[in-house]
Amino acid sequence: MPDLEKLVADWRRQMLAAGIRTPVPLEELESHLRDDIERQIQSGTNPQQALENSVQRIGSCKALKTEFLKDHRSPVTRQKLFGYVAVILVGLIVWMSGFTFSFIGFRPGEKVVAYAAVTVSLLVPCCWRYAVPFLPAMPNPRKRTASALLCIALGFIASTLFAQFVLPHFEANRDGQIPAIGFWLLFPIAVGFGLACGIREAVHRQSTKPGNTYHV
Repeated sequence: MPDLEKLVADWRRQMLAAGIRTPVPLEELESHLRDDIERQIQSGTNPQQALENSVQRIGSCKALKTEFLKDHRSPVTRQKLFGYVAVILVGLIVWMSGFTFSFIGFRPGEKVVAYAAVTVSLLVPCCWRYAVPFLPAMPNPRKRTASALLCIALGFIASTLFAQFVLPHFEANRDGQIPAIGFWLLFPIAVGFGLACGIREAVHRQSTKPGNTYHV
């Protein structure tokens, strides 16, 4: 419907003029707007009235900008806080892993294998941002969400296949205890979540590059 597309494009320009320029919040608002408009049109409402009704439900430009600024007024502080929390969690995980390895009774070589698995798995959530430039930017929020969920699902599938076909070969003489190589089950899951986060971030990186012409 060209009329609807023109109306939505006009609404988007108003949002940009109001200062809501960050891609992810704007495209999520647009997705909600389109879904609401389509439901109204199917019920017999004309596009112009449907748009006005949807805008009233979502909120005015000024109100949305106020909420947006409220949610993004201290990103540096939040990033520092998340960094401190991440360091504490990593320290706790490493300490608990060492305790677990000693309790299980791993030999030195097994401890190396287990520690390597835990360390590499922890590095993935710390370093996934470096993969963002190599990931595709997906402006469509539904495709991006579906791709992120697919990455997470593939991580779990890979971990399950590892447990089914690889892990059984290393269970001899362990009295039912998980072998050292079993800790590598965490790695594909961590990679799946890392790729999912990277896909969510890639569209923002792409939209902020100099000379970029598309809006997401």
